[in-house]
Amino acid sequence: MDRGISQGGMRAGDAALPARGRQGACKGLASAMAVLATLAAGPAFALMPPYVYENARRDAASIIVLRVKTVTTPAGGYGVCLVKGVVRRVERGSTFKPGMAVALDVPCMKAGAQPPPGGTIYQQVDKLVVSKYGRAWLDAEGHVVVSQYEQLTQLP
Repeated sequence: MDRGISQGGMRAGDAALPARGRQGACKGLASAMAVLATLAAGPAFALMPPYVYENARRDAASIIVLRVKTVTTPAGGYGVCLVKGVVRRVERGSTFKPGMAVALDVPCMKAGAQPPPGGTIYQQVDKLVVSKYGRAWLDAEGHVVVSQYEQLTQLP
């Protein structure tokens, strides 16, 4: 007869879960820890499905590579960095030309900042201010689409 699980019938060292339950709980805990580690390790995680970002890149009116000249950071822990530079390459579109000056609003956050959950991908401020180049996916008005900005260490 199965007595079920009760603390009254347990001896020291007995587990509250049957062996199969313990194994499943350990796997579940390991999975949860892996997800937490992934979220904590990234500069800023996104809460939208990947296809949203893929579509934004696919549908961007312009893609430019710029030489970063200056980065103005927000007063608080997160917000928008104003990235100013000069277009070096145009990978898509006809709005921008090499040599044009550009100013882009790029979502960014300082180390330790806690931005609200959402679909925004924040660039790390400390890395953004030292980046030499950037690639931006832009809409028809020249705004970065769905946080699609990539820091580059060299001209591709």
